[in-house]
Amino acid sequence: MLSNKSERFIENLRLYLMTSGKKEKEINELVDELRNHLIESEKHGKNIEDIIDCTPAEYMASLKGEMKTDYKSLLKNLPIFFLGVIAYFMMGPAIREEFELNIVQVFGFPIIAAIGLVIYVAFLQRAGKNQYSNKKLFFAGMIASASVMILFILLMVVSGIFIEPFYKASILSNWIIVAICSFIFIFGALWAKAWFPIWIPAILFIPDFFSRFSNLNEEMILVLGFVSFILLFILIILSIVVTERKKPKLT
Repeated sequence: MLSNKSERFIENLRLYLMTSGKKEKEINELVDELRNHLIESEKHGKNIEDIIDCTPAEYMASLKGEMKTDYKSLLKNLPIFFLGVIAYFMMGPAIREEFELNIVQVFGFPIIAAIGLVIYVAFLQRAGKNQYSNKKLFFAGMIASASVMILFILLMVVSGIFIEPFYKASILSNWIIVAICSFIFIFGALWAKAWFPIWIPAILFIPDFFSRFSNLNEEMILVLGFVSFILLFILIILSIVVTERKKPKLT
């Protein structure tokens, strides 16, 4: 059994190499080999620094330079990311039957999605190199996500004020957009082999459904938005706590 420090190191190494665009098969082989080596070395009282003979950040950087980048997988995965981000910001207005587009948004959405990708990759690589704990990863991730969200909100609000829309969706078109966005979220969940691409939007779009299908006033809708955000925050915290408790208590 590995120590908690070594387990954390391996998790962060995997995260760093995955966000560097390396092949998953090669990463798995490397991690398995390193894990076996660490187990044997720890039996003889050695720690990670003794084994890798440098700092974790230097070791990760050296592996990144030695391993080939999997451009084929990047080309397949990038469209999924862009579609997921754009679907997230399209679905809310479509549920409220308020979806519209102007020329600035058409060009701005992909640009900000690309900036968001750079922010997330830089954040995850920094988290991997600096051995972030789950708690630190969560809070830093919240800051990264908030930064991207602010950029999208600014684009939507500012362009909506100064630029006339060239397209306003009909009732049918709005629900077609909702259906397409839902399909993207489901496909993203299957691709990621995780539920979060579904349940995160499901929680955050609660206020939009109430705005469309209830007679609640704007103040109550704002309260629901705040409650939805708090609920999401609590669920993520609980997920972290459960994950930590499932780990074996190692020395």
